[in-house]
Amino acid sequence: VEPSQSWWSDRQVAALAAIGLDAVPQEDLLAFLHLCQRSELDPFAREIYLIGRQDRKAPSGTRYTAQTGIDGYRHMAERTGEYAGREGPWWCGPDGQWTEVGLSDEPPSAAKVSVYRSNRPLPFTAVAVYREFVPMVAVWENNRRTGEEKPSGLWGKMPAHMLAKCAEALAIRQAFPRQASGIYVTEEMHAADA
Repeated sequence: VEPSQSWWSDRQVAALAAIGLDAVPQEDLLAFLHLCQRSELDPFAREIYLIGRQDRKAPSGTRYTAQTGIDGYRHMAERTGEYAGREGPWWCGPDGQWTEVGLSDEPPSAAKVSVYRSNRPLPFTAVAVYREFVPMVAVWENNRRTGEEKPSGLWGKMPAHMLAKCAEALAIRQAFPRQASGIYVTEEMHAADA
């Protein structure tokens, strides 16, 4: 994606269609182009994604959100030349005591990460609370819902890791709002999908 282009090239439109974006309204594709240019993330290298979610209020019935992985956020922060590293993650349980290693079999209650910016004396620290980010799905048994829910996907297998990504994304967005605004990491949006 070139900074000077005002619309997707024919080859890019074909590539967008190949990654499932052929039915996206033109105004959403234009906004996505602008976001790719501003963030310098490449949708064709899978650094940034445009994900559609059903929304009855949206004109097309679908609302589109740009997403990246935590590596995309780190990439944006490093490119500023002002990223000075991070501390953490730290996790805590229901007792509120922070630790560097989560050894409990239960998911952590929260994760915390601090991000440093070279032109600021204090870090940007963010806390992600598990219950606010974990996507829950219905439990089915014998083709019937049991009434119970469980964490979906990797949230059920690696909750501390997933929550740490959310905390780091929140901290990077605080430290680098211009670069990261309008783009969310996939782990933050899984709850919206569920």
